[in-house]
Amino acid sequence: MSLVTVKPRFQVTIPVKLRKRINLREGDIMEATVVGDGILFRPMDVVDRHKAADRIAAGFSAAAQSSEDVGRTEEEIMADTIADIADSRRERRNRKA
Repeated sequence: MSLVTVKPRFQVTIPVKLRKRINLREGDIMEATVVGDGILFRPMDVVDRHKAADRIAAGFSAAAQSSEDVGRTEEEIMADTIADIADSRRERRNRKA
């Protein structure tokens, strides 16, 4: 267990051992949630919506329907796309560690 002290402006320092364990870096965004009688801090990936929307739009305009998608519903294609995105995010998080 690691103990921290609440500073005058309600700041705390996360111990090095814990920061390294989750690969936390200065400037990272964290979500704070009240859990029972404590606070849970969870690192978050933040994406600029406008840049992401532009990249998605460019990808869609450049993409042609592949032969493997012929005959599939839009819902099936979307489900596979969402799964691919989740896999990509998981791989990116693992590379950061």
